[in-house]
Amino acid sequence: MARSRREWWSTIAEAREWLTFGMTHAGIPFEVFVAALKDLERQFASEARTPAERLHLKRLTALDAVDEAFGQYRPWGDFGPWLRRIKRLGFPDLWNRFHISTIYVQSLPNFRERAPDAFAMLADTERRVRRLRRAHPSRQQMLDGIGHARIEAARYGIHPPEKLKR
Repeated sequence: MARSRREWWSTIAEAREWLTFGMTHAGIPFEVFVAALKDLERQFASEARTPAERLHLKRLTALDAVDEAFGQYRPWGDFGPWLRRIKRLGFPDLWNRFHISTIYVQSLPNFRERAPDAFAMLADTERRVRRLRRAHPSRQQMLDGIGHARIEAARYGIHPPEKLKR
């Protein structure tokens, strides 16, 4: 009997969770981590029914790779291609855009020359968050996280360019 799409996506979520949890806590090198993510993506892409499902799988892989690059303090050569990929594929939702833009800014001590792009992305995310209704349950949490990212970058003497300052 075929699984429902809800069950299929639950299986994907569980597999991703176990994979990322296990590899993160095992201290696996970034290259091995990314290879495992790609293998998992390929495994489930063969079961995808629509181009939209395949696109979402690619987005999930890119999000996890950027997250791991941040967690391992990787240089731009590892962080950048995955960031560009998720930007090109599009973010699944505002929460993921918020998460990636804040870790991009917090990663700037590893690649300071990227500060204008990182702060521009953060400013764009902040504009989107501010358009949420004030009663939205995540609005203030995201605004606090954006402020925290700016503070973390400032600890290393990294500030937004003048034209992007609030």
